[in-house]
Amino acid sequence: MVLPRLLRTSSFRLTLAYAGLFGASVFILFGVIYWATDIYITRSLDAAVDSDFTELGNSLNAGGHALLADQIHDRLRQMPRGPMHYLLQDRNGNVIAGDLLSLDHGSGRFDIAPNDRGSHTGHEPPVRARGAALSDGDYLLVGIDAHSREEMHELILRAFGWGSAITLILAFGGGALLSGGLLRRIETINRAVRDIMAGDFSRRIPVRGADDEFDHLVTSLNAMLDRIQSSMESVRQVSNDIAHDLRTPLTRLRQRLERAQHRAKSPAEWQTAADCIAEMDAILDTFGALLRIAQIESGAAACHFGGTDLSYLLRTIAEVYEPMADEKGQSFKAEIPCSLTVWGDRELLGQMLANIIENAMKHSPPGARIGLVTTASPTEIKVAVTDSGPGIPAGERSNVFRRFYRIESSRSTPGSGLGLSLVEAIARLHQVSVDLADNDPGLRVTLGFPPPGSIHTTRPVQRAPEPID
Repeated sequence: MVLPRLLRTSSFRLTLAYAGLFGASVFILFGVIYWATDIYITRSLDAAVDSDFTELGNSLNAGGHALLADQIHDRLRQMPRGPMHYLLQDRNGNVIAGDLLSLDHGSGRFDIAPNDRGSHTGHEPPVRARGAALSDGDYLLVGIDAHSREEMHELILRAFGWGSAITLILAFGGGALLSGGLLRRIETINRAVRDIMAGDFSRRIPVRGADDEFDHLVTSLNAMLDRIQSSMESVRQVSNDIAHDLRTPLTRLRQRLERAQHRAKSPAEWQTAADCIAEMDAILDTFGALLRIAQIESGAAACHFGGTDLSYLLRTIAEVYEPMADEKGQSFKAEIPCSLTVWGDRELLGQMLANIIENAMKHSPPGARIGLVTTASPTEIKVAVTDSGPGIPAGERSNVFRRFYRIESSRSTPGSGLGLSLVEAIARLHQVSVDLADNDPGLRVTLGFPPPGSIHTTRPVQRAPEPID
């Protein structure tokens, strides 16, 4: 069973811990009070019994057993309902005088239960008694109702019960109030963090103005975010400036190479110019990929998100790459269910899927099998691109998403090492998981798309701070 979020907060658990500690203290205090009160009342009852016992002993010494029995009868006539109780019995257990049944509790102090004193209802209180054997073998017992002690016990138990109930109510209520306030403040921070993760780098966590530890933490976090944003903007600006500044002369250089190719006087000169143009195109593609990755990582593309028909997009991509696979002598098979919808930018998702398929085709030999398999569940849509090529060693799979990184076996093939970096940037923007696994043989790249309603995207705009409750 999953508890409500409020009950799972650390502040609520801390409140319960303090409530438990306080409850244990109350329980110990109750035990001490109960024990001390019981001793005090019991001693008071014993004092009353001792006083009556002494008087009866004096009567015994003055007039013998006959006077003792008369004294007991007189006292019972005067107090038929107690609180004093008496028993005088012979050595055979026969009751001579008194209102108690024959007993054999021996000498000393003890309690007599209602059943032992002849009560049939069980509602009478127990009797605190003192018994002693007389010189001729008879037995004398004097007792007093312990009603006051029972009432005090009930009073203490009732007070403890109400006190415990009030303590628990205050603990849970106070814990809920305290946790609710902290939870609202933390949720405000979480919303701001989610917006920042989704690309709104101008978002800041609002300060409450209470000058407490939360405000100090939020101020430090906002200062850190300012520094990070400034550093990111500086790096992005430098990268963009370098890419833009280099693309212009490189484009002019390519145009001159094209003119030189047209004016070539021999096949060798023409081929040399063509090779230079191909290299120049690869360099321009690299700069284009870098600019594209920078644009994606900035989060600006999130403002174009919307419902995307993934089934239609996958079928379109399959129709494009099936003929290309046939030209390379490879087989291409696609399994695409209908009516699959995801949330994102259609162009970026298409580029991500195309890069993965091109990567599988480029690194697989003729005769390889390329697969595009899609499965759907209520919680996730999975798109797997498989191949039967050489695959990627397990130790290299965590590195292939780094920019310009290429494993040794693929260094001889054309490429810049940015294809999977672009895939990783698009997947992170769309909160899509990317998993590389062995296809035995080959590689299996699995994309896990979240349900359309679970992805958090924000358009990077300035917004006023939200108050923290």
